[in-house]
Amino acid sequence: MSLPALLVRLSLLAALCIALPAAAFDTIWRNGFDYPANRNSPLGTNLDGVVDYSTSYNFTDAMKQSRSWITADTSGAGVFDTDDRACLDLDENGYVRSLTPQTGNPGCSTPSYNAVSTLFFFGDFPGHYPSGRYIVTYEGQGDISYHFAAVRNAALSAPGRDVLDVNANAGGWMLRINAIAAGNHPRNIHVWMPGFDEHSGPSQLFHPDFLALIRRNKVLRFMDWMGTNNSSQQEYAGRPQLADVRWSEGNMPLEVMVELASRSDAHPWFTLPHRASDDYMTRFAQDVKRLLRPDLRVYVEYSNEVWNGQFSQGAYVEAQGDAAYGNQGSGFDRRLNWYGQRSAQLCDLWKSAFGAQAGRVVCVLGAQAANAYTLTQAADCPLWTAGRPCSAHGFSAAAIAPYFGGYLGHPNHAATVQTWTPTQLFAEINGGGLAGGPAGGSLTEVQGWITAHRAAAQQRSLQLVTYEGGQHLAGVLGNENNDAITSLFTGANRDARMGTAYTQHLNFWKSAGGGLFMHFTASSGYGKFGSWGAVEYLDQTGTPKHSALMQFIDDNPCWWADCED
Repeated sequence: MSLPALLVRLSLLAALCIALPAAAFDTIWRNGFDYPANRNSPLGTNLDGVVDYSTSYNFTDAMKQSRSWITADTSGAGVFDTDDRACLDLDENGYVRSLTPQTGNPGCSTPSYNAVSTLFFFGDFPGHYPSGRYIVTYEGQGDISYHFAAVRNAALSAPGRDVLDVNANAGGWMLRINAIAAGNHPRNIHVWMPGFDEHSGPSQLFHPDFLALIRRNKVLRFMDWMGTNNSSQQEYAGRPQLADVRWSEGNMPLEVMVELASRSDAHPWFTLPHRASDDYMTRFAQDVKRLLRPDLRVYVEYSNEVWNGQFSQGAYVEAQGDAAYGNQGSGFDRRLNWYGQRSAQLCDLWKSAFGAQAGRVVCVLGAQAANAYTLTQAADCPLWTAGRPCSAHGFSAAAIAPYFGGYLGHPNHAATVQTWTPTQLFAEINGGGLAGGPAGGSLTEVQGWITAHRAAAQQRSLQLVTYEGGQHLAGVLGNENNDAITSLFTGANRDARMGTAYTQHLNFWKSAGGGLFMHFTASSGYGKFGSWGAVEYLDQTGTPKHSALMQFIDDNPCWWADCED
């Protein structure tokens, strides 16, 4: 490890207010990354959203991944959630200061709660998170109880330090605050997972099982960690903070993401909020430069999928385009042009913030895989007369999400697809034949998209990468409630033939001239809304998709210029 890299690590330790013995630096902080397994990797990954019901437990402190406060009425028959969250009396870090409803808060009316709860591991994955002894530490005083899979061990507990016995096979568990001492509310609450406590947990920070899963990935994309879709963040002062009660539900501090990248030898990929001011973008960049290991690059992208109408950023960007360009072109044209303009401004701000190190910043322009026009229009941005073409503002890459099989979840095909066997499904993926489906099937369809975008990117001196990719077997537009289709799709994602399809897909990507491929996603549970994870659970090994990804890394050292830098 170089001296500059070590100094950056130590400065981040100070920022995190963590005391770490020098002798423990490599063993605690590195977790097997001393000889980077991702140095020559051609793959990166997106990370699953940090929520309590995610199958990925990311931190040694489970409190950071807990559910937002739930107001409860424990009297009489009881009400699990009275939906009075707007009435809570919270301190500056989000801890509950009192159980007295703040009726003057916006949105607070007729509150009816007498307790506040939070949840841990409350997804449908019993037995797939660690059982054992959890330690809850906190300052202040109050009546705190534990429920469902967690039982307080009274003999081992003491004021400010509860020891819990947790049986993961029983599902998730709950922490509930039933009473709060006036002027001394429970705060700085930490929930240390088995094997960790208040002494070892802070320095470890990330759970070793999570680190082991991502260790072969060259780049980590933090879109879901940042809550980029539908984000309301605008000014830097309102960004998530390290001292916040939790980092879940899109409230991840910048410092945590940078530390994960630095510790795992991976280049971070940030997706800046669509409402972010110039000051937000600049200060974010300055902090990344200050904290990130100096031997790492940083990928930066304005928002996520602004072409996609299901996210609020699309309408926002189109409204900005309407204001900027008047009646020129269609509304969608104005959306794409202003997306290119704002992306260019973001790139200019980041390059300026990095100064002499501007070459470390990889500015990325996103586009819809099925529509190369979204790339050419945003890259050329003909409506922005003062700054066109946008691609000339320091961009290095154009990014698409070349998923295969998305059309199979559409209601138009439900009557046929719901009758299929897995063999019939894979026949369609590999060769086609579905009435109304693409000629040649799913893999052939996406190959056409890749070829078109590769040509458009090459004409603009951009490298073609993916921001997401993989299979897209998921019911949509109500079809997610078709149990037969859900069963078919989830089963297919566990099938060895899916691994073969992944290998074919990745091989074509490489042969077509694509660069970095970012899979979506590292881990997530499978169900009616999709089967996105390379693994479903952190305690899994050797799934078809994950094995195919790892084998592709082994067989295909990254092939583009400067890929090992």
